[in-house]
Amino acid sequence: MGAASLTPQELRRLAEIEESLGEDEALARRLSTMRVSSRPVSWARRARRRALALWVTLGVVVTLTLLGLDIVLRQSYLTWAIVAVWLLTVAGLVGLVVRACRRWEAAERAGRKTPWPIDPSQV
Repeated sequence: MGAASLTPQELRRLAEIEESLGEDEALARRLSTMRVSSRPVSWARRARRRALALWVTLGVVVTLTLLGLDIVLRQSYLTWAIVAVWLLTVAGLVGLVVRACRRWEAAERAGRKTPWPIDPSQV
């Protein structure tokens, strides 16, 4: 079974497409910096990436639960537990914001569209 050949019109159109892609500097930069991973992304690796977001979500739930218990029981140890969990949750939120800012900067350096439509220099 032979491979289907392209018509001259299709070959000309393909050459035009390749020429226009060759002129795209942003695409060339993105393609030159692409890395091929030597190993597939495993379930555990994906879970580690989302661990901080899960801990922050859990911190919010625990904080609200402790707050409800503190309102009902009025115990000082519950108030201190709320403070401790809340501080850890805020620290996790700061970590998520830092991670998002680093992704934003990396996207700008690579010439990709930034994750949000606003310009960070105007904030």
